[in-house]
Amino acid sequence: MTEHTMRQQGAALQKGAATEDRQEKKTTQAAASAKHREEGVPQQELERFARFLLPKIQAFYQSEEGQRLFEEWKKNRR
Repeated sequence: MTEHTMRQQGAALQKGAATEDRQEKKTTQAAASAKHREEGVPQQELERFARFLLPKIQAFYQSEEGQRLFEEWKKNRR
């Protein structure tokens, strides 16, 4: 797989993830807010953790290993 193809796939994954994120954002925020009230985790801390974790997840899926594991996962889903 060429580097260009891997970058395109990575970009497509990011775009798809961003679309899903926008669609689920309100539901997720409402659920997180409710959970916060139940368990005491401040919403701000959850968001800070998400901002910390997202770039690491994106970097993983853009790496060769991440691409390979993603392809294996897709094959095993069938």
